[in-house]
Amino acid sequence: MSNLRNCLSVINFEKFDETKGKVFTADNFAKDWDSVYVIPSELSDGIVNDHSFHKVDQKVLVLDMKNPRMAFVVANRENPIFVPAARFENTAEGKYVGKGFLIFSLDFSMLLPEFVFFLCRQGFWEKLLNRRDYSLYFYTNLDGNGDVIHHSMEECFLTEMSDIPGASLGHIIPALSEQRERISEFRAEEKYLDDIVASKERKMLKKTSSDLIHMLGTPYSRINSAIALLSMDADDEGRSRLNYIRDNFGYIKRLIEMNGVDFKDYRKEKINIVDFMERYILGWENYGSNTFSIEFYCDDELKGKTILANETSLAIMMDCLLDNANRHGFHKTKAPGNKVKIHLDRTTLGNENAVIIAVGNNGTPMPEDFSIDDYITSGKFGTKTGRSGLGGSHVYKIASSMEGTLDFISEEVSSAEKDEWWTTFMIAVPLKL
Repeated sequence: MSNLRNCLSVINFEKFDETKGKVFTADNFAKDWDSVYVIPSELSDGIVNDHSFHKVDQKVLVLDMKNPRMAFVVANRENPIFVPAARFENTAEGKYVGKGFLIFSLDFSMLLPEFVFFLCRQGFWEKLLNRRDYSLYFYTNLDGNGDVIHHSMEECFLTEMSDIPGASLGHIIPALSEQRERISEFRAEEKYLDDIVASKERKMLKKTSSDLIHMLGTPYSRINSAIALLSMDADDEGRSRLNYIRDNFGYIKRLIEMNGVDFKDYRKEKINIVDFMERYILGWENYGSNTFSIEFYCDDELKGKTILANETSLAIMMDCLLDNANRHGFHKTKAPGNKVKIHLDRTTLGNENAVIIAVGNNGTPMPEDFSIDDYITSGKFGTKTGRSGLGGSHVYKIASSMEGTLDFISEEVSSAEKDEWWTTFMIAVPLKL
């Protein structure tokens, strides 16, 4: 066991001349286990001055004065950051209240940053920070000439920890091995509870979606019938506009349907895979994103070949793959070089002839450690930039409902023009005569 007071050290900050730099803000505090560590390039540029900020050019622990929040910032001399200095404010009652962020050097041999995050999750900092009146420490010491010494907020914080009675707070830090064990247990418990909550939310969403699908069934059929009747007397431009309306209504229905059905229960029929894909791409031009161009290729020997599938679920699978390219590959931003390639090639699956539906994009690649298991797990995200899921769980369930397989590859591809990263999802599905 170690005293928390001994794990943290006060830093002597030097004056600086910079007026701009990477600024640590409240938004940079850890929100989950993956954001405990912060690097300077993750911070935004801001205006700084020597009166309100500390220049930090080493690894530091940053704590919030009023909320149980932390971050461990990996700064250095080449990449310094600027942190708003903690300060005292005199209240109407004449007490000194701490505001801002505390900055400490942390002894890695005694305390893990992850354990500090664990203590924040447990509410320990909240209890500690609101326990005492800091005015007890602000003016207590005199220098050799009898003048008042104004202590830094960090010094007052550490003094308070030394004065708190009782082993429960004074000796809170266990050995590193026990820290790791307690972190592991806590994260496992968090995941267990998160899974329960997510499961209940999915059940509620599925019920709501099922109700909506049931209510929309009749109006959707009537809209389709009306469009078919109008198309009979319309010219080419009129039919194009009617198809635009039909495709968008169909897309809306599929968005609701993907969360409210079990794909394996869908009625399957033989579908000409090449004809379907050509029709799907034409439909996407009516309702889908225009942030990329689509290149379609198919093996000539696949023309006329069929797979056993459901057309709606097949369209939902393609919706997920193309929407993933738009959101996570191209970040919803149109650019001339943005491409999606849809290729249909022959392959074998076990002893059966099969088709590979390959959908690739040249947008932002997946993280190096991202696996197919991550992709098919509901709620997983490809990057930290967005909070929209990848749709991989839907793609996997639909591929499985067709007795198919799913895989992906993210690799750098060289061409005569330039080198590009391509992320390609591959769904292999048996052909049916």
